[in-house]
Amino acid sequence: MAVQLEKYKLLEWLIGINDEPVISKIIEVKSENDKLWADEITEIEKTFIKASMKDIESGNTFSHDEVMEEVSKSYGL
Repeated sequence: MAVQLEKYKLLEWLIGINDEPVISKIIEVKSENDKLWADEITEIEKTFIKASMKDIESGNTFSHDEVMEEVSKSYGL
């Protein structure tokens, strides 16, 4: 599917719409799409993300290789 072409077709269709309930539904869909995932997570999730960012900034992390080595040792994989 040529995305640009489909977008132009949608714009043409949208310009021609005069039905208020249809316009309202489109606005509702757009509003749902505009929501940021960060606005929808819990305060606990935000706290964990902030703590994780501090760990990253302070270098308190493990490389992928280190994690895979530990998993291999612990689980024999």
